[in-house]
Amino acid sequence: MVIGDLPAQAARRYPAKTATIFRGQKQTFGQFSQRVNRLTGALAGLGLDPGDHVAVLTRNCPQMLELMFAISRAGMVFVPINFRLAPPELKFVLDDAEVKALFVGDDFLPAVREIKDQIACRELINLSDGYEPLLQSGDPDTAAAPVAPQDLFAIFYTSGTTGGPKGVMLSHHNFLSAALNHIIAYQMSPADVVYHSQPLYHTMQASLAVCCFYVSATSLIVEFFKPHEFWQDVAEYGVTSITLVYTMLVDALDAFESAGYSKGSLHSFTVGGQSVPVDVLKRTHRLLGPNMIFQVYGLTEAGPLLTYLPREEMTVEGEASRRLASIGKELFSCQVRVVDELDHDVEPGQFGEIIAQGPNVMLGYWKRPQETAEALKGGWLRTGDVATLDGEGYLYIVDRKKDIIISGGENISPREVEEALYQHHAVQECSVIGVADPRWGESVRAVVVVKAGRQTSAGELIAFCAQRLAKYKVPKSVVFCEALPKDPLGKIQKRVLRETHGR
Repeated sequence: MVIGDLPAQAARRYPAKTATIFRGQKQTFGQFSQRVNRLTGALAGLGLDPGDHVAVLTRNCPQMLELMFAISRAGMVFVPINFRLAPPELKFVLDDAEVKALFVGDDFLPAVREIKDQIACRELINLSDGYEPLLQSGDPDTAAAPVAPQDLFAIFYTSGTTGGPKGVMLSHHNFLSAALNHIIAYQMSPADVVYHSQPLYHTMQASLAVCCFYVSATSLIVEFFKPHEFWQDVAEYGVTSITLVYTMLVDALDAFESAGYSKGSLHSFTVGGQSVPVDVLKRTHRLLGPNMIFQVYGLTEAGPLLTYLPREEMTVEGEASRRLASIGKELFSCQVRVVDELDHDVEPGQFGEIIAQGPNVMLGYWKRPQETAEALKGGWLRTGDVATLDGEGYLYIVDRKKDIIISGGENISPREVEEALYQHHAVQECSVIGVADPRWGESVRAVVVVKAGRQTSAGELIAFCAQRLAKYKVPKSVVFCEALPKDPLGKIQKRVLRETHGR
């Protein structure tokens, strides 16, 4: 089985059942599958061939799922693009991924037009006025192209510690293996109505969409998470589950408490993407009752899940309440270890790096053989996350070996921000760190040394970065100092910066 097979499978099982809900409009699995078949033929009509890379840049909508499945069915490679990227970042991804065709939503046409003459991709399809005529031009009886489970399904771009985004290559087998982990952990069934509020360009949400078609569950798709609308949708459509980052969970709890909503059909909140404060978990238990929330951990390179802490094991009572700070245990089709620098398993209470192995682990990084070799050294995925185990085998994240900043569930490479700052005429040296943020988990702080005889301000540097970076990557604060702390080799000591400027 491959990803493109799932719509037809769901249509055979439940042709009249609702597949998607968007802006109040419903689409059955039978209708969805026929549209995917048409789109498969339409892609070939554009002159695209199996193996070509097709990108999608849009907010959440059913068309993004139609494209994901049709691109797969046509034997092409799906490249979902982070819609928060600034034009220079967008150009990098389109060129790096060797994209042949780009489907783009109205909101992002200005950014695409800004770089249109600078990119090799020449086939641009507007989802508002070009998509439907294209789809209708396709034959609903178009056969799927030959696709093997080990063939490349998608390239998901993720921030790296060395600068520009890296393309994570996931095969059909990788993604379906990850989806099965999702399905079992979430206990998904055809009765579920899954709320898709996080961006579908993320592996987490894309995987959940695949899960919905795998088990014939309904996908309720929204462009923005609005907490009051969420609870209203729970009441109107029978939403059963939602996956979110903890800042969204806080907003949902605030709305629930202030407006007196009922949890109704909702049976689970799943939180991931960053550490969740224990107080937030306890508040969820207090407001919604037990067995309503569980935690997951993973990364794009794992498609994305590696561990989970089931809701039945998240208790606020007694000694077991310490597990609220845990990311749980390994999922079903993968093996997770915590090792020292010699790859020896650490004892409980000792620190080590999380490494993982399994069919869900990526093929590698697109066009980056050296970084692939480093990330998959010895056949194990190196997560870069430092953790410890307790005596019962539960994992606890201690720190991030990599310096990635996680703000609102989005990964931010400090190097990307530093490179933007270094373009400013007044910046002599700089380093970027994450600082605790009550809403976003972390926010970006730049520590800057100004060149002799030059002047600048925090506001000026923030505005400068805003012209070059996605909004969520722009520093929220800037600290000036006379010199950056360095080790004997001249490497900037971020640990010291966090101690001195991270509060």
